[in-house]
Amino acid sequence: MTEALQIISNEHRSMWQLTVVLEELCKHLGKGEEKPDAALFGMILDYIEQYVERVHEPKEEAFLYKAVLARSSEGNEMIAEFQREHANTPADVARLRARLKAVVGAYPEGAREFRQTLEDYISMMRQHIMKEESDLFPLARRVLTEADWQGINSAFADSRDPLFGESALIEFRALMSRIVNQAPAPIGFGLVGAANAVVEAHPVLLSVANLTSSYGRIQALRGVNIEVRQGQLVALVGANGAGKTTLLRAISGVQKASGGKVVFAGHDITHMRPDQRVRLGICQVPEGRQVFGPLTVEDNLRLGAYTRSDKVSVAEDMEQMYGMFPILRQKYRQAAGTLSGGQQQMLAMARALMGRPKLLLLDEPSMGLAPLLIQEIFNAIISLREHGKTVFLVEQNAQAALSIADRAYVIETGETVLSGTGSELLDNEQVRSAYLGI
Repeated sequence: MTEALQIISNEHRSMWQLTVVLEELCKHLGKGEEKPDAALFGMILDYIEQYVERVHEPKEEAFLYKAVLARSSEGNEMIAEFQREHANTPADVARLRARLKAVVGAYPEGAREFRQTLEDYISMMRQHIMKEESDLFPLARRVLTEADWQGINSAFADSRDPLFGESALIEFRALMSRIVNQAPAPIGFGLVGAANAVVEAHPVLLSVANLTSSYGRIQALRGVNIEVRQGQLVALVGANGAGKTTLLRAISGVQKASGGKVVFAGHDITHMRPDQRVRLGICQVPEGRQVFGPLTVEDNLRLGAYTRSDKVSVAEDMEQMYGMFPILRQKYRQAAGTLSGGQQQMLAMARALMGRPKLLLLDEPSMGLAPLLIQEIFNAIISLREHGKTVFLVEQNAQAALSIADRAYVIETGETVLSGTGSELLDNEQVRSAYLGI
């Protein structure tokens, strides 16, 4: 990834962290007697004003948007929408401040209105970030010349520039530090392992060493080596037939290993039965969804919790799933086989999460879905990572997978041939040529 896109992407991650904090704070509005934390909300709104409105947005518009518009008309409509959202930021923040002041002064009156305004803003910001990462960045890589990137990167590297110079970075770090210290332990940053440096310090949850597996005489895996740390979102990309699904099946125990070793949470599970692996904390969302068609949505979710006996906690988790995927609540009595493809994918993910997995295996979650539904599924995946879930994502849409991954691997003909951070592989010429069409 170019230096400029890396800087913007890092800022996106910080902004996404703030939406997680706001989302958690939303859940407490109107519940109990305690008023909203006006100081914490105020600092987050300060951040949005100072570093989204004053730094991040002008930087995008002055350099990235301007360069893309000069090279191609393909992104005109998309960039116009981004600019409209940027232009609305001051009014959005002012509305949030006004409703915060009202709810603090008359609590609990106004809590519902403030919560709705927050939820609308969170949704807008997340969709904006995802669309820039998944649509604008690839377009920029495709249409901008080397000279374009040199100019953009040079501007971004200018330590004296008020938009992205050292003084702005110092202010940025100081304000973010105050927000982190102010946030209560169980909220937001206490659950988010967003910085790669922090995640890299987490213990190894899954280790696959020299794993081999065959279908009769056909050797599908030829010595795969991967490592997934607790709290990471790790992506595996590769062409059709490279061995992606076989690897997931071998980790979950559905496909037998003929050699090598799989260690999970300190246990050698290489030859363990699939149901034993589920009880240890490995749950898989299979390729093609594979919901139980004749059963209702609710029954599918209950089957996901078949290893659990605490009915109260199962009911609580089901409510969480309905909160994550509201359409499932609307259709909870409907036969799963009558749902659309996107709804079935949401159900398959929710069913796996009902097992309270320590490791969630996702096999081609975007397959066969329309672009808007793909964006919604990837939003859910990012949210899981931001809430501390460990996710191993197998995905043929390499651009989408690598753009959200903490770490990633490339598999070819049954062997892992490349590894690195998601951004490193996005910028790798071999990966860009073979999997990104660049």
